[in-house]
Amino acid sequence: MSESLRVAVIGCGLIGRRHHIPSLLRMRNVKLVAICDENEDLARRVAKTFGIGSYYTDFSKMLGTEQVNIMDICTPPQTHTDLCMRAIEAGCHVLVEKPIALALKEIDEIENAARVNNVRVCQMHNFLFEPVIMKACTFVSEGRIGNVTGIDIRMLGSQSRVEAMLADKKHWCHGLPAGIFTETLPHPIYLAVAFLDKVQPVQTCIGKSRSYDWVVADEIRVVLKSRKGMGTISYSSHSAKDKVIIDIRGTKKHLRIDLWNSVMTGYGFGTETRASRALENLGQSLSILTNTTSTTLNVITGKFHCGHYTLIRQFIQSIQNNSEPPVTFQQARDVIEVLEKITAQI
Repeated sequence: MSESLRVAVIGCGLIGRRHHIPSLLRMRNVKLVAICDENEDLARRVAKTFGIGSYYTDFSKMLGTEQVNIMDICTPPQTHTDLCMRAIEAGCHVLVEKPIALALKEIDEIENAARVNNVRVCQMHNFLFEPVIMKACTFVSEGRIGNVTGIDIRMLGSQSRVEAMLADKKHWCHGLPAGIFTETLPHPIYLAVAFLDKVQPVQTCIGKSRSYDWVVADEIRVVLKSRKGMGTISYSSHSAKDKVIIDIRGTKKHLRIDLWNSVMTGYGFGTETRASRALENLGQSLSILTNTTSTTLNVITGKFHCGHYTLIRQFIQSIQNNSEPPVTFQQARDVIEVLEKITAQI
């Protein structure tokens, strides 16, 4: 496809401003023609900041006015199904933040509409496209850690950021089936599925330390089971900053991934001798130094691409090449299926 694909973004919140819009503006054969947000002042400011020609407060007006090939949806989850359907019926390919919908039946409706209108739809599983996670996937596929036997995923939410959401009784997160967990858990769920295949949540435990009556819980632990082994997901909103730590257990060695710092180290290999323990420590230190140096150089030279950029680029390529999107409907369905079962246990 030689002509540029025309893209519009709906939702000018943090994710749209920090990741989607900058990523789209860096890509070839893509033209970001318009943005939309109910907050007119915000839409105007974002359009001016990024040099975007048109901004709207009404989604229908934008659809009716602009010629758009791709609609990028960065709005709260409870709006996704309706916006997806309207964009699809207007003939747009759709990129949508997770979760694409709040129920399996809604995903079926979106998939059927996409098939009828011959357009592609892709849910954002951006963590899977972070360089360090892609590296871990390569290690696993090459058998370098043996057979995967389990995964533990710990998500820590910045207390100041999450507090701003939870303290606001009118914030959209409180209207989700599992509150803030509906917004946060899709990330660790699709990571668990990627390494363990089909997973089932067998036990869910919640905790609450804040006193807000409208908040059911602000901390959660989920035990997962699959044919490969066990897994856990934990989320806490009591951290100085956002952090994601992932432990992938294998029969030969284990991997520990610090997602935000883009560092992967190996552990749990060798023998029980003191020399072997020392070598493991040295290996971990070397991995941290090497990963940090490499990431820093890539950032300085413009070669480091975050997961959002890589996934968006691959989605655009799938449209240009008439191929399958980087995240399929089945992958999106796997997330919602697990999320529904966790919600039922809360």
